[in-house]
Amino acid sequence: MAKSLSAQLLVHWLFRLVVFLVCLQITSSYAQNRPPHNAIQPHINTLKPYQSQILKKLEEFDPLVNEIFRQLAERSLPDSLVLVPMLESSYNANAVSPAKAAGLWQLMPATAERFGLTVNDRQDQRFEIEPSTHAAMQYLDFLYRKFDGDINLTLAAYNAGEGRVQRAVKKAGSRQFSDLRLPKETVDYVHRFYALLVLVDVTSLKQNSVAPMWLFASESHWQNAPLVDLNPLPPLVSL
Repeated sequence: MAKSLSAQLLVHWLFRLVVFLVCLQITSSYAQNRPPHNAIQPHINTLKPYQSQILKKLEEFDPLVNEIFRQLAERSLPDSLVLVPMLESSYNANAVSPAKAAGLWQLMPATAERFGLTVNDRQDQRFEIEPSTHAAMQYLDFLYRKFDGDINLTLAAYNAGEGRVQRAVKKAGSRQFSDLRLPKETVDYVHRFYALLVLVDVTSLKQNSVAPMWLFASESHWQNAPLVDLNPLPPLVSL
């Protein structure tokens, strides 16, 4: 009995050590890849007036935020990627961009179909929270593995496409984000992501998020707020 208990304790502490080392590796990766402060500060200045709205929106969509955290953990992806739909659409599942990206995750039609969504005149699953979130998780997972866990390249590829980022890496002979010649929109996208990380404490967000109490949630059950938003927050990439 004592040996069994000791073995269980050993397994428990080994598991905690592995989790700690993984977190340390992710933290180190962020520290190394984080763009310089002078690149992020203008975006912090842009987002700062909206900080209370951003935090309120994340609170309103707490059940969905919790589900995204769960799926990120399932795929061993960084928790910070929970902010991608805030950056893309401000958690507005009905958002459509001028480039025809749509939904919570602002997926382009070809990308959506590539990861299993139906996109046609009768049905567009990009506007459906659960299937679009599953497709976005697959896409982020694919990009994160493709670019060897580099969060900057993952985000750049999500914005500009992996082909464009691959070509930029090849041309620069470097995988350092700051060395790459990418569209200004993509550079701003990555910098704005880091600005959002300054304004939102992702660790606290995860600790305070609560799992939904239902097995099969309807679209409205993914949020805790009235469906009519009298003070809508525009997609943060468009500010």
